[in-house]
Amino acid sequence: MKKNDPNRDGSSAHVEGPDVGQREALLDVFRHLELDDQVRKLGAQVVAWTGDGRILAFVRGEDPKQFVPAGEAGMEGEPPEGGAGQVPASKIERYIGVRDEIVEPGLPPFLSQESASGDELPAHGWTLPVRDPGGALAGVVVHLAGSEPDPGARDRVLKLLEEARPAVANALAVRSIRALVFKDDTADCFNRRYFNEFLAEEIARATRFKASLSLIFFDMDNLKEVNSTWGHAAGSQTIFEVSQRVRSKIRRFDKLFRFGGDEFCIVLPETEWHGALEVAERVRESIAGKPLLMEKTGGKGVKMTASLGIASFPLHARNREELIHLADWAMQRIKRGTKNSIAIAEIAKPERS
Repeated sequence: MKKNDPNRDGSSAHVEGPDVGQREALLDVFRHLELDDQVRKLGAQVVAWTGDGRILAFVRGEDPKQFVPAGEAGMEGEPPEGGAGQVPASKIERYIGVRDEIVEPGLPPFLSQESASGDELPAHGWTLPVRDPGGALAGVVVHLAGSEPDPGARDRVLKLLEEARPAVANALAVRSIRALVFKDDTADCFNRRYFNEFLAEEIARATRFKASLSLIFFDMDNLKEVNSTWGHAAGSQTIFEVSQRVRSKIRRFDKLFRFGGDEFCIVLPETEWHGALEVAERVRESIAGKPLLMEKTGGKGVKMTASLGIASFPLHARNREELIHLADWAMQRIKRGTKNSIAIAEIAKPERS
């Protein structure tokens, strides 16, 4: 063994420690397939080496013209409050250009000086582009620091980010596959499989941070008539058009799911019942406001309405099953009555067995 080779027992740490630490940190990142887990590991390691700093990840969103936050970690690997918002893809692509290496230090011009929470972003850092197999820019990982780290720490951070690029690329590939698995092709929104997973995660997050969460169930009132009159292809087109209208009325971090048939649900993180009521009214108006199937019906159009039910956690429900049950019950109450209206679970709760 050479004099400066690292010892297995961890001795000679002053000379060999950085190499051992670099390898262990990289293996820790590669152990995870989820991008947000990787970002937390990278963030924790960057802080350990530099004393401060933050890691942000952006990926191309559902709208390919936008890059959206996909992970953020700061001190001790915990996500800081707030964070950066979505960024136009043109800004990132113009800055990155054709380069694959980590670009010049400094606050990237596609980030504003302030985060979404109003906190001032650090002014030092580097940006790592990550491309898909076709060479298109799929995501970026940004390291931000409050001050210029010493050369040794800087070199370790740069090397870690560069060597973590394949892990990040794998995470982006997994993310793309998951998006396909969790997509409802007819409605072009998320499916019931993802609904169960996402709702469980959001309730766990709401419980941890003592936040609210609301669920809207809605059912299209006269889809059977569309199928009978115009055929099932027209019914599928109606589902798609309704989905498009609803998605335009919710926030980017809200999620629309096709629950089954002509039933949909919307998960609204950090939203109490009165906020959900405002969203539900926008959704109701967007569906009933203008006729659907204009092209299919030669300009006549088809009038569509929806019945909506709202339940909130933890006000109305203590767990995922109760929340789904109460939102569905509130929707059915409208469906059996006036239709084209909204019910809230707290108005009349069903008996719990």
